[in-house]
Amino acid sequence: MANLPDFMTNPNAVLNDTEAEWRYGRVPDYKKVNELYEQEKTINHEEGSLPWLVSNLVKNWEKEMSYKLRADQIRTIDQEKYRFSVNGQEWNTIDDMLKIGTYNALIGDTELYKASELDFSESHKLFKRSLRAFSWEVLEVYCGPPKVAFKWRHWGLMNGDLSYNMGNGEKMEAAATNEDVETYGITTAVVNDKFEIQELETYYDPSQLMRQMTKNKKTKDGEATNEGGSKCPFAPK
Repeated sequence: MANLPDFMTNPNAVLNDTEAEWRYGRVPDYKKVNELYEQEKTINHEEGSLPWLVSNLVKNWEKEMSYKLRADQIRTIDQEKYRFSVNGQEWNTIDDMLKIGTYNALIGDTELYKASELDFSESHKLFKRSLRAFSWEVLEVYCGPPKVAFKWRHWGLMNGDLSYNMGNGEKMEAAATNEDVETYGITTAVVNDKFEIQELETYYDPSQLMRQMTKNKKTKDGEATNEGGSKCPFAPK
């Protein structure tokens, strides 16, 4: 593994980039996220295995995309070719993602969340305040590289309330459930010979997460509701 970049062998490698321009003027603190991962991960990947390498790459990519301010300082991507899409929709460039944020790029406009109504900072503060920590793990890797396909899980405890604009004068407000929320998905990634990401395509149901987080949403009359249980996205409405 001597010839591999550090972001493939250390999930926190980019946090050592102290000279980079970080959002909020400091290197982000991932202590709670890392602790949650170690305590509640469902799979232990052998060091040096493909799933272990993929996990490290994606974790470093997330840190850079969420907190680095300058595209030219993001080491996990191919600067000239990088693009990202969700569920077969339009491609986002690196500049798009740095403008709207990873949460908005991944969730978009849905019945329960409107990315178009929240900027980068608002969306990140929303999830940071409502979730004690939000960790991520690779479950399976099906092939790769240069094209890697893998299944993942994203989870955390919702211990804070939600409040955000939905457009047209409407607001979503939901009390903390004090329960774990989680979502699953499939991602394909194309990497170059330096293991820099050129393309990311993610497929999952964004509403699965938001249904769990808005379970205790208030009605227009201000009354709290409890819509327990997740609904299959393919079930009849």
